[in-house]
Amino acid sequence: AANTFFQAATSPSENSIGIRAYFWKGETEFILNNFEAAIENFNKAMLKNLKEDLSDLKNINYNLAYCYFKLKQYDTAATYFQKQIDFNSIDTARLVDSYVRLGDCQFASSKYNMAIASYNNSLKYKGLENDYAYFQKAISWGFIGQNNKKIDELNIFVQKYGLSSYKESAYFDLANTYIAVNKPDLALAAYEKLIANNASLFKSKALLKQGLIYYNNQNDAVALTKLKTVATDFPNTPEAFEAIATAKLIYVDNAKIAEYAAWVKSLGYIKIEDSELDKDSFDQAYKMYEQGNLKQATALFTDYLTQFPNGFYTVKTNYYLAEMYYKEGAVLKSLPFYKFVIAKSKNEFTEQSLFRIASIYLKTNDFENAIPILKRLETESIQPQNNTFSQTNLMRAFYENKEYSNAQIYAEKVTNNLKTDAKIKTDAQIITARSAIKLNDDTNAKIAYQLILSTAQGELAAEALYYDSYFKNKESKYLESNKAIQKLAKAYSNYKFYGAKGLIIMAKNYYQLKDVFQSTSILESVIDNFSNFDDVAQEARLELDKIKVAESKTNSSIIK
Repeated sequence: AANTFFQAATSPSENSIGIRAYFWKGETEFILNNFEAAIENFNKAMLKNLKEDLSDLKNINYNLAYCYFKLKQYDTAATYFQKQIDFNSIDTARLVDSYVRLGDCQFASSKYNMAIASYNNSLKYKGLENDYAYFQKAISWGFIGQNNKKIDELNIFVQKYGLSSYKESAYFDLANTYIAVNKPDLALAAYEKLIANNASLFKSKALLKQGLIYYNNQNDAVALTKLKTVATDFPNTPEAFEAIATAKLIYVDNAKIAEYAAWVKSLGYIKIEDSELDKDSFDQAYKMYEQGNLKQATALFTDYLTQFPNGFYTVKTNYYLAEMYYKEGAVLKSLPFYKFVIAKSKNEFTEQSLFRIASIYLKTNDFENAIPILKRLETESIQPQNNTFSQTNLMRAFYENKEYSNAQIYAEKVTNNLKTDAKIKTDAQIITARSAIKLNDDTNAKIAYQLILSTAQGELAAEALYYDSYFKNKESKYLESNKAIQKLAKAYSNYKFYGAKGLIIMAKNYYQLKDVFQSTSILESVIDNFSNFDDVAQEARLELDKIKVAESKTNSSIIK
């Protein structure tokens, strides 16, 4: 038939036969779902119809509208449906249908106000699609944010069109909209209308929605009953799988993973993998942790490690257990869990675990174990403050562990670190100075103590002044050394230890200045008055004995 119409249409004649041929060829292509070809032929028929007025073509706008509608070109389709309405309002059946389809085009293009107007125009006439138009009009109100109006219209719809095939959709939409406006009791009642009809296609969805409402209102027992009904009565459906997933949340909330696993196994159509139980067990423990129920979280995390010793979440579990013990003050109990974390490949908890372990060792003065942890923290840390922490404490730990060369290396790192505050830099200078003394490195010790002396106060200033006198003595600057000691005795008299040590230096100075009497008198005073400092008193005795021996060889009458 299409070929016959094509032959007639390609005839040089522009009479009514050729025009009709294009029109009916367009109709044929439409039936064959060749909508673009149909549009081409309808347009040719319209062009040739300029000189004719054929009744066959009076609904050609309607035909073109449907072609564009089928092609989902809704704006163009709407234009032709409007033309049909404007130019052929006598054909009531097509007029009503054009209004409905015009509303559909506007609905599809999100022009909901216009769609409502078009559906209302169709409802002015009696038609087979009045129920559809009313339903579409009702749900359109929701899309423009007028849910209360939508609810009113849907309630009218279910009363007015009680036999409509859209009635169940209307009840389901009505219930969903009640949820949107926070009226759960009305939503439950609307869903119940669908549940009461055993043949309803929405029964499983309605039961699931009711279960979710009860779950959100923390009525776990009723929620679980509804969800279990869905899972049992509608197996292998999307609703059943969603019901099982929601039921799992309830079991997890109540820490009943084993009970959940037994129930799902009884359903027979869904298998729980070990990996899923692994995750569920961790999730229920972590939820308690997040909520601050630390006692229950500790028990659940411990159970997890027992049940899944090689589980996917063992690192996280060990870390959270460690954190809970640490924050409770049971720091030694936290250690094995932190150690488990750092023994694994680098992860999101490695840095914090290294920091915690280092802090524990430092608090207990376990420098031997602190040093390797601090060195790892230094190289693996991302947070700048942890890098500073590690270098500062490595400096101190090496010093306390009598590794003075390493202490000096880290003291230099700390000093050169721009993020180090002034107090810590002062500590670095002190460790540099003291380490140099321990290493008999007088040159660097002298430089370090001179820097300290320029800013120090209190006991640190007393220490720096003592070493100032110490180095001047070694440089044979005996009078200058004595002046430093006099300043030490006057300005820092409260710091007896350095005062006593300074007196020994002064005694040495006087001996070198040939004042044996002053020298021995000072040493005897130190022995008599500073016996509480055993090492200082012992140093004074040794120095005094040395002078006595030296002087005895000269037969000096000064030595008694």
